[in-house]
Amino acid sequence: MLVGGRDRTNLVDGVDKQVGLVRAALADEPDVPVRGMLCFIDADWPVIGGDFMVRDVGVLWPKKLAKLLAAPGPLAADRIAELQWRLHEAFPRSKHAS
Repeated sequence: MLVGGRDRTNLVDGVDKQVGLVRAALADEPDVPVRGMLCFIDADWPVIGGDFMVRDVGVLWPKKLAKLLAAPGPLAADRIAELQWRLHEAFPRSKHAS
């Protein structure tokens, strides 16, 4: 994947790794869709189209991502909340020393 004329496929590799970790944490939940996304904030996007996939990672801009996240999905709100807590426990915030 080229960004600003540079090969940035490593960004997709990083998302792939994160998706794999989330899928592993939810291994007993095969019905839960897990998708990777890269969102570029200050990119120049074409007026029509523009978003694309690299491997299974979506590459898009903030408004497009917000629209996808707000769209109805297969899981009820209470189920999403339950999964959020599971992921919170599986991936706690790192505690930086002062």
